[in-house]
Amino acid sequence: SVGIGSRVTYRLNKVDKAITIVGGDEAAPATGSIAFSAPLARALMGAEVGEAVEYQGREDAIAILAVETDPETQA
Repeated sequence: SVGIGSRVTYRLNKVDKAITIVGGDEAAPATGSIAFSAPLARALMGAEVGEAVEYQGREDAIAILAVETDPETQA
């Protein structure tokens, strides 16, 4: 399931994107790392591959395509 340190590939508005969920001090949205406290990360947390989650008031707005542990976030 999606958590801190996860690399998540998802589909939103018919566009596939990938982000890594990190701690607040490690966030760099321009390079695809967002803080766990960001609205998008909060929507994804706990989701599993194949699930659709609510985002910005739309049910099933985000489809979870893949979840993996990002090796760069592991110590």
